[in-house]
Amino acid sequence: MRVMLDYTKQEQWKNGFGQQQSPVPLNTATAQAAVANHLLVWQNDIEGVSLSDKEINFQMNGHGHAVLEQRPYQFQQLHFHAPAEHVIDDDQAAMEWHFVFQDAAGQLAVVARVAHIGAPDPVFEQLLTQFKPHETVTLKQLLDVHAELPATGPVLRYLGSLTTPPLTEGVRWYVAQTPLSVSKGQLARYHQLFEHPNNRHLQALNGRPVLQTKLN
Repeated sequence: MRVMLDYTKQEQWKNGFGQQQSPVPLNTATAQAAVANHLLVWQNDIEGVSLSDKEINFQMNGHGHAVLEQRPYQFQQLHFHAPAEHVIDDDQAAMEWHFVFQDAAGQLAVVARVAHIGAPDPVFEQLLTQFKPHETVTLKQLLDVHAELPATGPVLRYLGSLTTPPLTEGVRWYVAQTPLSVSKGQLARYHQLFEHPNNRHLQALNGRPVLQTKLN
């Protein structure tokens, strides 16, 4: 039987690494400006296929192609944290969306979008509507998430880790500063399904550089 991850006992999570953990506080005033041509290139086939109950949140499983820093990646899944895990300029958003990608060598990259309270999000609405507790369901139709991925604005990037055990390091993080939005009603429905916060505590940067690149 799977044991649900307990966010009230994070200090007990096993971590054999320790120096490049995520999430971290991000300060745009001290981030290093860096030019990176074609930093994030999205293909038109990034889509959701199914929706799984992960007990602490739900996960949209999918497929598709992207090029991150001129490396080809495959889209794996999208999952959610509430409240946000990364804190940008001392602001913790209501949610954070993690788009997880993997390259041919198994290297992981996560594109993060924070979400503030505002207009309802149509993709999030589809997931809320189709979710079934304790099940993995096939979505009624392929769910296009292209519009949810950052296309303009600044992106903060650094080298970190998974934010849940096994907390593996070597993950490339791309945290978009331009936020998404979800409505108060959508967030309330999400918390009816998953009432407990599922954000990991902030970790020390330990001298890691944080780069800021503006997308075209």
